[in-house]
Amino acid sequence: MVLPNIGANIEHYEPTDDRVTTGKVVELLDSQFVYEVHKIIQKGREWIPADKTSTRVCDDENWDVIDPA
Repeated sequence: MVLPNIGANIEHYEPTDDRVTTGKVVELLDSQFVYEVHKIIQKGREWIPADKTSTRVCDDENWDVIDPA
């Protein structure tokens, strides 16, 4: 699995939760990466975190780079 670069903006797709999360990659792990959450769209509703400290781990291949670093 090829991981995105640190600083890349990604979209993480989670079809089982009907959710797409957009964020910026802040850390690379062995076969995963951590990203800072910028926006969540779940079941048609958009959520934007008030603070930019919310992070998530992506451990699957359901993501795309939308703005490379």
